[in-house]
Amino acid sequence: MLVLWRTRSYEPPAQALSTAPTRYTEPLAALPSTPRVPSACFLFITRTMSLTKVRRTMFDIEQRFNARFHYPYVFLSELEFSAEFQLKVRSIASSNVTFALITHNWATSSNSTHINGNSNALGFRNMVRYWAHPFATHSALSTYTRVWRLEPGSHFPCDFATDPFRRMHNLKLQYAFAISLASPAPTIWFHALDFLRHSSHLLSASNSMAWLSPSSNNSTVCQFLTNSELVDLRFIRSPAYTALFERMDQKLTLNHNQWSKDDDVAVRSLAVALLLDASQVAWLDDLAYTHDLLSNCPADPELQKRCHCDPSESSHLLPMSCSARWTTAPRSLHIDPLDLL
Repeated sequence: MLVLWRTRSYEPPAQALSTAPTRYTEPLAALPSTPRVPSACFLFITRTMSLTKVRRTMFDIEQRFNARFHYPYVFLSELEFSAEFQLKVRSIASSNVTFALITHNWATSSNSTHINGNSNALGFRNMVRYWAHPFATHSALSTYTRVWRLEPGSHFPCDFATDPFRRMHNLKLQYAFAISLASPAPTIWFHALDFLRHSSHLLSASNSMAWLSPSSNNSTVCQFLTNSELVDLRFIRSPAYTALFERMDQKLTLNHNQWSKDDDVAVRSLAVALLLDASQVAWLDDLAYTHDLLSNCPADPELQKRCHCDPSESSHLLPMSCSARWTTAPRSLHIDPLDLL
């Protein structure tokens, strides 16, 4: 059977190029000689069963970026990693790899029983809760201040134009994201907002609440997807962030509820948008990233020379995306914390 493939090319509009925002860049040729940022690592929270997906993601990271920098990897799981898993992961890594068991703060009493007999569902809910905050206190991360979460199966289709860790270091960023989307506000979002209303002293005067909540009644909210994010662990470990997480954890436990899908996204998004200055947060618009049906694909002609993604299919062009608003209106993000009272 004859199969015909239709291809299409992409040329960014001239107007888009002329009005593109100033971007933090390093010449591609300079990347090999740029020193590695200390106390930074890649982080997977996964299980042995995800070996194939983990190796696919690591292959991309190594080929596109880390073979030049050798940032270490940390793997965390509530179950022991098999010897095969460890061997095959180390065979791809160009740097040190640490495997550690999660033995503390993996679940609360409300998450201590199987959900309809489904241990996988229970494990997923526990992971959502763990990623919302407790991961940052694991001893395997005690020597690190910055982590880049990698999701098993995610894909990086372009050579890196910059070192994201270096960008965080040089610009003193606390948080950087690849994809953000608008969605109906989850229940935990209102719990968190209620906590922050009564803790206005914790809020940054230069926050980005106006970006986070574009609708006047908070029915729709913008959220940073946590499946590819760079985080300063000092922020996650801070008293303000810890207080927010503990309040949410307590609220769910008292109501006999479970941490559910995207609750970590809601907590992280609120904390980042309200507790940090907008200048401490960045959209990695030059990072090519794909996971499931979502992607971030740079349109810059120079970057496209080292890519195989289609900028016209980048998720930031979707009506539900909030990423472009972050870049195009950086000075309109602020809202007075007193308006929340």
